[in-house]
Amino acid sequence: MKLNQIPIEFQEEELNELKYKEIGWEMGQKLWQSYKCLKKNINNLQTSESLNDYISVFPRHERRLEKIRMKSADPSKRLLTKKNVFNLAVIDNIDFKEKSFQFENIYDVTREVIVEKPEPIRNLNIDTQIFGISQEMRDIIFKINKIFISLLAFWYNERQELEYNKIDLTAINSEILRQTEFGCNLPPPNVVILEPSGFPNDDNEILHATEMYRRDFSLEENDFLDICADEAIFRRLIKCRNKSENIRPILGQWHTSKDMMSALVTLFSSYGIYDLATALGVKFLDKFAAVIDYRSTRRVLELIWVAVGAAINIYLQKSKIKIEEILSCPANEKICLRIWYLYYEWFAIWKTHLTGIRYENYELQKFGLAAFAPLFPAAGKSNYATSVTHFLANLEKYPLLEKKLCLCASINLAREGHYPAFDEALEIHGVAYIKQNITRNSCNQENLELQIKATQEERNRIDTLLNEFLSTYTYQHKDRNTNNRIEPLWKLVHDLLEAFEMDNPINHDLFKKNSPPQLNQEGLIKINQAYMDGLKRIKEIFWQEVIKTEAINTKGRRSVKGNLKRASIELDNQNEPQPKCQRIRIITTEEEKQILSCLLQKKTIPTETEINEVLSKLSQEWNIQRVKRYWNNNIRHKKKSK
Repeated sequence: MKLNQIPIEFQEEELNELKYKEIGWEMGQKLWQSYKCLKKNINNLQTSESLNDYISVFPRHERRLEKIRMKSADPSKRLLTKKNVFNLAVIDNIDFKEKSFQFENIYDVTREVIVEKPEPIRNLNIDTQIFGISQEMRDIIFKINKIFISLLAFWYNERQELEYNKIDLTAINSEILRQTEFGCNLPPPNVVILEPSGFPNDDNEILHATEMYRRDFSLEENDFLDICADEAIFRRLIKCRNKSENIRPILGQWHTSKDMMSALVTLFSSYGIYDLATALGVKFLDKFAAVIDYRSTRRVLELIWVAVGAAINIYLQKSKIKIEEILSCPANEKICLRIWYLYYEWFAIWKTHLTGIRYENYELQKFGLAAFAPLFPAAGKSNYATSVTHFLANLEKYPLLEKKLCLCASINLAREGHYPAFDEALEIHGVAYIKQNITRNSCNQENLELQIKATQEERNRIDTLLNEFLSTYTYQHKDRNTNNRIEPLWKLVHDLLEAFEMDNPINHDLFKKNSPPQLNQEGLIKINQAYMDGLKRIKEIFWQEVIKTEAINTKGRRSVKGNLKRASIELDNQNEPQPKCQRIRIITTEEEKQILSCLLQKKTIPTETEINEVLSKLSQEWNIQRVKRYWNNNIRHKKKSK
């Protein structure tokens, strides 16, 4: 008897004791079978890497119901839409590797909670001061330099020789973070993954995505939609404002930080930055120049910064001059020192911006970005120069948006002091989360869109079930084990000290490999002027594209200060494939064939003792492996000839 055939209607006769025993036996069998199935698949439950591994463990009808649940899923119900809640949309594309899906990209969204009030708007004009190094930023740079001096702890020994501590990157970072104030420490945000939209390289699709957000957030017609994106989508959102003025795009801090590093590498590529990186042990300079890996490039630039900062302060202490006097030296003196002092100062600005992200400090982010902004046009990064101009103008125009960002400048989804930026959190908790939980065929457009929309609900159902059988995971967050590279770092410090004292630093062994072409008086003039030229250019973008007091003129926006041709040639040479060495065929002589003939009479491979006897009669070019190879080739040839 099957369970679904048991009569349960009230007209039927009552079940007797025999029937109850039969039902109990059937239920026991079903339970036992399910237990054996669970025990059989326990490894898949414990070590699975995707929802597909979980779902494959359960019965077939459960998988059939999955699509029904996905179609009925409504992720917008997870949103908080009260008046005191600020919904921040973060938009990005998800690229799948399959060829049939290579041109399709899916949008994703996260948001967090902040207070909302009526929207005042400031008027921007030609006198509005947004860009450049503010007094607050100068105080921060001065504070960072004080940290270097305090950690070096200069003193004179008995012979009146200057001595100091050998500092490293860890000590500098720890002290900077210790003196940094945290921003508003809000609880973790409510992260919701909404349904996908269309192709991200189409302005109309981007506009359609913003309309989807407005509908999901239940925004009124006059309410602003605050949406964060990387630079490529940010520029399209700026265009969308011509059709919908209530869109306020926010430039992703993480992508911006990455391009800030790229700008620094570009600006100093003709001044020896590749030589300094090589001195620290960098092997693949082309990957370093392209900022392929954010974490690796960041670490190399930080090590260079520590070496330069330590060398500058040691030199100043020895020379009895103040740091403010470096740039006021005569034009033909201290060329190397003055060039690399600019790197020391500009990288401190980048460091301030990153520290603001990690410590949720909006002021550090804003001061750092505003001070660094002129370096984007100076490095020929026209798109980022335009996007940063629009973003900083929005912050100045909408004071309430700035107040919201003061309350929540980053995402509280990590350890204290390691908070990710909005777009960085999207990559980790959105894009990566989706890819990890996509099941089966991701090339099916309809199936893929359903899975993205229902990912969180399906994952929550699975987690609820697994918590009944498996212990919850506990994560122990630890700092990464990194090599501080003390020896190459301080060798570089001493090399820089020697170069600072030379009239022609390009003759130093440190710069012999690539011979930076701009490490001279002419290059010093160019790098000195680069910041002011960039500041002028970014103000022109503000006047032409934001407040529109001038006609748009894009001429010269992509020009780069300094001659980068030499540096590019050096990197290109590294990428050139080396000519392959031609294999030289070794011909066995007649005399050697006669010596080896005794081994060919054996049907089995010769022993090492037999081979060693033959090797004693052969030249030194022969070894055991070559003898075995000779025997195998001849035996194979004999078999083929038969």
